[in-house]
Order: sequence, then C-alpha cells, then structure tokens
Amino acid sequence: MSDHAALYQLAKSDLQAIADPLIDFATQQVSKRGAFLPFGATLADGAVRLHAASTGDDWASSAEVLPVLIAGLQRTAANDTAAGVCEWVRITPEGGAETDAVKVWTHHRTGVSVAFYLPATKPVLRSWRFGEMIVQAAPKLIEVWPSVAAV
Repeated sequence: MSDHAALYQLAKSDLQAIADPLIDFATQQVSKRGAFLPFGATLADGAVRLHAASTGDDWASSAEVLPVLIAGLQRTAANDTAAGVCEWVRITPEGGAETDAVKVWTHHRTGVSVAFYLPATKPVLRSWRFGEMIVQAAPKLIEVWPSVAAV
C-alpha cells in the first residue's frame, strides 16, 4: 500500500465529511440553475463550515472566483483538520465521453489530497442526471499543510 493510500484510509472519514455537504449543495444548484460558482468548506472539531468568495463583481466567472476562494481558505484553514473546494468542471472519464461534473477537491492536514468527481448529464428536455463517483489522488489544495506524493 502506498503512503498516499494509507493516509487516505486514515483521513477518509474527514474528507468524506467535507465532500458530502459540498456535493449535496452543488447538485441542488446544478438541478436548479445548471451550474454554480466555486465554494468551499473546512472541517474543525467535527464541524463543517461552508465558505464562499467574491471578486466584488456581480458577473464574476468561476476562473475569477476560484483563486479568491483558495486564498481565503489558505489564510483561515491552518487550525482546521481538512478543507475542500467544489467547482463545476468538464471531465473525460476513462473510456468515456467528455461530460460536465461536480468536482470536490479535498486536502487533509495529514498531507493527503483527493478529488471527488460526480459526472452529470442533461438529456434534452429532461432533468440533470448524476453518475457514479470517481475518486482520484490530487495535488494539494492549500499551502498550510504538507503534501504526500501520489504513488
């Protein structure tokens, strides 16, 4: 078992505690609006706190909001157990076609970083459908904690 896999097993419940509310809110937003701007969460003492960011512009894009959100988490998460960021992305699952997806990018104070992807499709004249979760090792989210190389 690699260092990353072993640490993931130790941090899994904390990372899931961050990912679940982010995915729930993201799927609600996609179902209602078809997309969303990035938002995040931190975990401290077993409690999840949601975070949002603003550029001050009413018409900001995800590309503009994401670095502001990450910078805010970097300033505030030093004493937290884990942090996560949720964004609306395009992915190409292995062996599949390009699709929209909810991405939850998580980082734990042990150094493990994991991305959760929830593929989404919207057939014509139908509501959004969400596929099977994809979990992958990811680069670190914020600089306040160490990183573990994915092996």
